[in-house]
Amino acid sequence: MTPSPLAGLVLCGGAGRRMGGDKALLEFEGEPLVLRVARRLGQVADPVLLAPGRAGRLGDLGYAEVADASEQSGPLGGIVAGVAASPHDLVAVAAADMPFASPPLFRLLAALHADDDVVVPVVGGQLEPLHAVYARSSLPALRATLQARRLELRAALLNLRTRQVLEPEWRAADPTGGFAHNINRPEDLSVPGTSRILGARIDTNE
Repeated sequence: MTPSPLAGLVLCGGAGRRMGGDKALLEFEGEPLVLRVARRLGQVADPVLLAPGRAGRLGDLGYAEVADASEQSGPLGGIVAGVAASPHDLVAVAAADMPFASPPLFRLLAALHADDDVVVPVVGGQLEPLHAVYARSSLPALRATLQARRLELRAALLNLRTRQVLEPEWRAADPTGGFAHNINRPEDLSVPGTSRILGARIDTNE
């Protein structure tokens, strides 16, 4: 069976308050986080889009951009805009602060898609909606949630047909669980994310 084509979307609109600056442009292993994640997505997705909140906010990074569907809407606004702009039915979504975003895991998530709106891994008992595959069919419910200003992304998934991918499944693609490591504080830049699962993020808007 031929896998469905994927577009990619890097969410890079966060303010990075705990980092003291924009996380997306911080260097990790020699390259800005946003470009590192875009490059990794590019291994499985074409095109790769950036969602910086406001188009042009980060300067010209060499990728097409989408503006958030609504101002001050966090990751949800970026996902709605990116899925709407995608030329493909499926979109691999990753946050710019996830330096070990996993191409093999995205391949697996896309392969597991059937009639679901979103295919999302479960880490430490929590959904990880910022390393997931969204289908175009998710748009009506996500738009309605955005319009109601219910911006918490895990809550938004309650209105979707969600395929949860548990650890025994996703470890076949990412044995270390490094994809779940995210950068919240300066000290996180020196933590090897491939060594262990660091758990769910604290605040997806930062």
